[in-house]
Amino acid sequence: MNIRVSLISLGCARNLVDSEVLLGHVAGDGLDLVREPEDADVVVINTCGFVEEAKQESIDTILSACKLKEQGDIKGVVAVGCLAQRYAEDLQDELPEVDAILGISDYSGVPAVVRQIVNGSARSFVATVDGGQPKTARSDLGRALLTPVSYSYLRISEGCDHKCTFCAIPKMRGRNRSKPIDVLVEEARDLAAQGVTEIVVVAEDSTAYGLDLDRRRQIDVLLGRLSEVEGVEWIRLMYAYPHTVSTELTTVMRENPAVVPYLDIPIQHISTNMLTAMKRGVSSQQVRDILWRLRDEVPGIAVRTTLIAGFPGETEADVDELVEFVGEFRFERLGVFTYSNEEGTPAFELPGRVDGEVAEQRRARIMELQQGIALQHNEDLVGQTLPVLVDGLAPDGEPGAERSHLGRTMRDAPEVDGAVHLAGEGMSSGDVVLARIEGVQDYDLLARVVGSPPTR
Repeated sequence: MNIRVSLISLGCARNLVDSEVLLGHVAGDGLDLVREPEDADVVVINTCGFVEEAKQESIDTILSACKLKEQGDIKGVVAVGCLAQRYAEDLQDELPEVDAILGISDYSGVPAVVRQIVNGSARSFVATVDGGQPKTARSDLGRALLTPVSYSYLRISEGCDHKCTFCAIPKMRGRNRSKPIDVLVEEARDLAAQGVTEIVVVAEDSTAYGLDLDRRRQIDVLLGRLSEVEGVEWIRLMYAYPHTVSTELTTVMRENPAVVPYLDIPIQHISTNMLTAMKRGVSSQQVRDILWRLRDEVPGIAVRTTLIAGFPGETEADVDELVEFVGEFRFERLGVFTYSNEEGTPAFELPGRVDGEVAEQRRARIMELQQGIALQHNEDLVGQTLPVLVDGLAPDGEPGAERSHLGRTMRDAPEVDGAVHLAGEGMSSGDVVLARIEGVQDYDLLARVVGSPPTR
């Protein structure tokens, strides 16, 4: 019987791409992929080490896999990814039952590690530590996709050059390293050949794309080239940095029909005091100007952002300013996180720590406001007919049943935004349909398929 591997992927979309690359190597080496950890010989956990909650989830997942090993249900446990990168020695000392620990590295060697574990070789410990990142970003061809055929992530670069005081990503993933455009077009063609309809462009800082290649931002050029790939209907841009959104980028978003009018642009705060403490490189007025410019230059754009509540030194006046701006700008999509005090980051030593309960109250205050804003945005869509990308069956859906499928409008990114509950027949994952919006359910829409949009 072949060696069986189960992979558990935690964290962000960039991590998911790593998981898909790893699985591609596993499958290409002749190992069997299984969904459930209990059915595997070796469980691989791709960990997240970004914030405390994610780190705890990673540790709990590793411990659960180690318990399966202790019970004799599996033969080995491998930890890879950001947590393994950031805390390799700690994991080695505190979790000796883990058979191998690999950081963010070339995962082509994982199949050999798995075979060593199953064959009873000595414990293998491999870790990529700070400074171990390659000088250029690798191609992600050969991935085993974990997403529905409706969408897939395209990672355009690795690492980040910013020095935000709350963030440990540069220490884990190194400096910004962009992939050449031709490499990314080849990856996009490969995804389209697998039936992928929507490409979601991701990076630690997507608007820095190209700076390390020839000292100029080229995200607008890249989006144009990706839009020429046959079979790709939608292209969505995530993780733009606020002060680097160029008019060239907004022109592409406005004029290229393949690039959906949607931008994820995490501003983190609106108070100049907080933006300065976070070392975001912008003032409050600059952020405001950029956001309003998006509204002007890309009519109908859906703007998503994320905010941090409870950063050290945050005052009630800072929170009031943020709440006022959220109510004024009325983001289509918004998420709020409470500050996580991460060792190894400049903010870890900052004075003025905000009590955890106070930070949570501030987060809840903003989200309560946003819930009403999001509801109004959705209610404004009732009666309209919109293109909707079908992701697949609803969790309890059956073909032909009322509201049997889930999809997304151009205003909704996968996994982080709302969904459209679709009524109709003959739908499959990856189809783009025309749907009439009939109602609202919390952050989601209720709709009925009425036809197919014209192809571009």
